[in-house]
Amino acid sequence: MGSVLGKITEELPRHQVLKKTAAYEIRKYAPCVVAETSYSSAKGMMEGDQGGSFMRLAKFIGVFRKAENEGQAAIAMTAPVLMSRARGGGGGSGEGDGYKMAFFLPASRFTKSADAPKPTSPDVTIVDIPERTVATITFSGTMRAALIADKEKELREALERDGVKPAAGARAMAAGYNPPWTPSFLKTNEVMLEVARW
Repeated sequence: MGSVLGKITEELPRHQVLKKTAAYEIRKYAPCVVAETSYSSAKGMMEGDQGGSFMRLAKFIGVFRKAENEGQAAIAMTAPVLMSRARGGGGGSGEGDGYKMAFFLPASRFTKSADAPKPTSPDVTIVDIPERTVATITFSGTMRAALIADKEKELREALERDGVKPAAGARAMAAGYNPPWTPSFLKTNEVMLEVARW
């Protein structure tokens, strides 16, 4: 993922920038395919089994050895890694809160989930994501629960000022574009919210 100098070289999800302000962008993302796994945390999406979740997905695409999928097909790493609260995972921070981590599969190879090799781990699933429009706020630093919450608040306030309506029940998604060893001031992070009207 990315380089130690923060340059992003991986394939990104296909999207079009519809609006850009000093505070945020609104993007329309094309339909895509992700490999997804779940984890629980009492401390927010950046704690708990987050590291184990990354490893499960990395093994699926074959980052460290033969890919753990049917046919052992190696799949290129993309950016960003996306984290979000699982549907039905509750709204608080109590023990057992559910989260999801996802790797986007390269759109240059996979246009639907049926195109992707089947994971050999039952903890990894392949999911089709429909076209969607999201607002994004970009920032540097090391992602922590408090920083994500601050950026979500900042994004929601900016959208409200501009009359942009989040989608019903929209929950923040955190996107990380660089490996953990990248200096924090060179990291590219985003908080995203799906929007219904802009």
